[in-house]
Amino acid sequence: MSKNFLTCSLMLLALAVFSVSFAAFSPGQPTMILAHNTYPDQNRIDRALATGTPLAMEIDLSWVPNPKTGKNGSIVGDVSPARIKDLTGNEPALKQFFFEHMRPFVEKALKENNKKSWPLVRLYLDIKNDPAEHLEFLWSLLGEYENWLTTAVKTKNAADQSPLDLKPLLVMLEDKDNDIKEEYFYNKVTVGGKLRAFGTAKVAMLPPGTATTGLNAKQILYMRYKMKPEELVTEHASNYRRWWGMPWDAVEQGAKSAAGAWTPEKEARLNALVKYAHKMGYLTSFWVLDGCDPEVAKRNGWGQNYNFGSLEAGTIRWKAAIKAGADFISTDQYEEVAKLTKSSIN
Repeated sequence: MSKNFLTCSLMLLALAVFSVSFAAFSPGQPTMILAHNTYPDQNRIDRALATGTPLAMEIDLSWVPNPKTGKNGSIVGDVSPARIKDLTGNEPALKQFFFEHMRPFVEKALKENNKKSWPLVRLYLDIKNDPAEHLEFLWSLLGEYENWLTTAVKTKNAADQSPLDLKPLLVMLEDKDNDIKEEYFYNKVTVGGKLRAFGTAKVAMLPPGTATTGLNAKQILYMRYKMKPEELVTEHASNYRRWWGMPWDAVEQGAKSAAGAWTPEKEARLNALVKYAHKMGYLTSFWVLDGCDPEVAKRNGWGQNYNFGSLEAGTIRWKAAIKAGADFISTDQYEEVAKLTKSSIN
C-alpha cells in the first residue's frame, strides 16, 4: 500500500467522522421533542427519557432567596416575585434534580461511546432571571460536568463555528431581549477555551422606525411576529448562537383557543420561517404546542394558553411542524408527539 493512498484514506475517514459529528447537531435533522417543563411533578424527566433519544428537555431556573438560609440560590421552576413568599427552602436545585439524576444514564452512554447518537439529550435551560450571580453559578456548575457536555472551542472570530466535541449532553440557552447571558457564557470565555452552552439567534424588536406610541406589550408582540423572517433575524448562526426558539405566535397570532383553522397561509408562514432559519444556520424550535381537552390540561397543570383544545387540532400542527423540518417541537404531551416524530423517520 502506497504512502499517498494511506494518507488519502485516513483523510477520507477523518472527514467521514467529522461529517457524522457535525450532522448530529446541525439544522434540518429529524424533528425531536422538546419536553416542556421537566419539573419534579409527574416524573417528567423519566417520562421524557422513556420516549427515546435523541430528545431535548426544558428546565426553568429562578434565582430566589432561600427562606431557611436567607441566601439567594438557583432552584428549578419559574418563581415570580409574587410566589417567593410560598417557597419552603426544600425546592429542587439543578445539580441534584437533573445532573445527578442523569448520572447512570450519562455514565452508561460514555462507557458505550457510541458518538454517532450524541448528544442524546439537549438540555434547554430557561433562565427566568439572570443577575450576574446566577449566571456565574450556572457557568461554574456546568464546569463540574464538563466531561458530560458537548462543547466547542471558542474561535477568535465569533462568526467562525468550531466543530462540536460531542458528548451525551448538550446545553442550550435562550438569549432574551437585552439580557446578559452571552457575556457570561461566551464573551468571558478565552479564545481557545471551551463553550459549555449555546445560545439563540438575535431577534429584532421591530423594524427600524416603527411607531409604537400608545401600543401595549401584546400589540407590539403581534407586530413583531408579522415581520418577514429576514427582518426578524439578520445575523447568521455563530460559534455561540446556534438555535432559534420561536413562540407559535410567529406562525399563528393570538391565544391558542382563538387560532382557528389550520390554513395554507399559516403553513406557508411556518415553512418560510423554518427554511429561512436553516438557511441562516440555526436549528429551529417552536413552543409550546399542546392539543388536548382543557380539563386534561388543567388536571396535569399544563398551561391553557399553550393548548389548542383538542388532539386533532394539536396533531395538525405537530405534523405541519415536522413536515416543515422544525428541529424541535416543545410540548407537554411528550408521548403523543414522540410517536409522530419517530414515525416520520421510519
